Amino acid sequence: MSDTVKVVIIDDHKLVTDCIGLFLKGAKDVEVIGVAHSGKEALTMLKNNDPQVLLVDISMPEMSGIELTEAVKKKHPTLKILILSMHSDYNNISDAIDAGADGYVPKDVSSEELVEAILTVSKGKNYFHSTISDEIVKNYATKRQQNDNILPQLTKRELEVLQLFAEGFNNSEIADKLFLSVRTIESHKNHILQKTNMKNSVELIKFAIKNKIIEI
Repeated sequence: MSDTVKVVIIDDHKLVTDCIGLFLKGAKDVEVIGVAHSGKEALTMLKNNDPQVLLVDISMPEMSGIELTEAVKKKHPTLKILILSMHSDYNNISDAIDAGADGYVPKDVSSEELVEAILTVSKGKNYFHSTISDEIVKNYATKRQQNDNILPQLTKRELEVLQLFAEGFNNSEIADKLFLSVRTIESHKNHILQKTNMKNSVELIKFAIKNKIIEI
């Protein structure tokens, strides 16, 4: 069993851990070395066990799977974490990735794909089930479209004002460069803030950088 990938299953429902254990029992390349029913229990277990992959549920009392992932990655950065959850919405996926998860699969995944996911993350690669990947791509496309829709709303003059402002010029200097009054520049800036939904000058500069209105 020395060449097998050592796995710990973490889920607050015993029926779930029992079922997953049965799924993995017949897999020649995977060995379940422990089961925990809470995040705290998992952290304690890691003191005396050396798994390569953690299968982690998101919805658990006291400590969520996201919080557990973040805590584990701080103490054991090389330990791989595969989220196994019934939640496939972008917020949970994004939070899991931000916390350091190496992969994400839904609970209705087949036993064959679960093994494939475990083996993949154990090798240092990421694994996302197709529905998870689709959700990530869909959300990215939506955000990209939203960003693309903001810029056309700005007039050519507003883009000029925004560019100069983001480059560090004050209202008086921008007015001189564009042969406009300071009051007109202030009016343009207020319109830009309203159109982009930015709250202040700092956010406006970040917006300009993100949308490549200026280069850094």
